[in-house]
Amino acid sequence: MSAEPHPGVHWPPGWGPDRCDSFVSHERRMAAPSGAVFAHLVAVEAWPKWQRGVERTDVAGDLVVGSGFVVVTRPHVLDGIVGELVWPSRFGWAAISDGLSFYQTWLLLDEPGGGTLTIVQEASRGPSALVRATARAELIRSWVDALPSGGAGDEHGQAAARRDAGLRFPRTTP
Repeated sequence: MSAEPHPGVHWPPGWGPDRCDSFVSHERRMAAPSGAVFAHLVAVEAWPKWQRGVERTDVAGDLVVGSGFVVVTRPHVLDGIVGELVWPSRFGWAAISDGLSFYQTWLLLDEPGGGTLTIVQEASRGPSALVRATARAELIRSWVDALPSGGAGDEHGQAAARRDAGLRFPRTTP
């Protein structure tokens, strides 16, 4: 875990490591290409299969900047909204719940020679961010560690990689 914000991360106005009660940063190197990793990351409906603590999600329609979704966890029901979505490198979302609000951003960087460096950072506010900071950091670590890579032996990843061609996301320049 790094205590420093990554310089390539985009924080929306009003958010960031210097404007929160708790800041978390984790990294993971993955052998899979960024497109395969990204396909898993933005498949919100599949989060309960690999994200510890996520009981269910509700997503209506295509995932685009500004679209909303619900994530049911223990102990929060999170109303989420997509803040950044750039294929295959950036996914950011804000969430609000009783006692917790956060902005979580994922940055996927292609590694020289193949593979992906996956960086997740979260700035959170509220009583749960203060009281449960260590537990929140461990939870986010488990998410980046469990993120399916789409590599050999990863059935979920292989299916997502096959779907890659059919996924449509707004393309913007950073």
